[in-house]
Amino acid sequence: MHIAILGWGSLIWDPRNLEIDKSEGRTGWFDDGPMLPIEFARISNDERLTLVIVPGNKDVQTLYAISKFNELDHAILDMAIREGCAKSKIGSYVKADRKFKSIFTDIQTNIEYWINSKEEIEAVIWTDLPENFQKKVKLPLTKENTINYLIQLLPHKQSLAEQYIRRAPAIVKTTIRETIEQKFGWFHIIIKSKETD
Repeated sequence: MHIAILGWGSLIWDPRNLEIDKSEGRTGWFDDGPMLPIEFARISNDERLTLVIVPGNKDVQTLYAISKFNELDHAILDMAIREGCAKSKIGSYVKADRKFKSIFTDIQTNIEYWINSKEEIEAVIWTDLPENFQKKVKLPLTKENTINYLIQLLPHKQSLAEQYIRRAPAIVKTTIRETIEQKFGWFHIIIKSKETD
């Protein structure tokens, strides 16, 4: 089974031990994943503002890589270990039986449309964590509130937040990202590959 792994944030530049096929291209990531409603809406343990699925937001471009595992359970376990979460927090869709598992029912149509355009891909998995901005900050997720959140971070925490935002793939053009770029000038950083040094 050919299994695709969707990515839109740190998986791209920091896959760690995630087992992906890098035989095609330098990194193994392709920039024509499904269009999904991704936004900077989850606050991580180190207070970075990270990208997650937020139903109702505008759809943006995502990326994908191919797992080295042929069994869905193995690919899901590999992803869960990389993400530091339970296997239940990894979403999945299997083309053959249209089996969809996610807390985000709104994205099923986009996932199906995309996977049906990829003849060789039989299943797809992704990080299925919800946004938590409102829960953590006690304010709704708005452009103004996210800017104020970033402003009040301690300097070293703000540096971590800036690094994540600037390293996020340039094609993941969210509404909040555009606002952050205008306010702070935190534009995408191109990281030089070791292979081109």
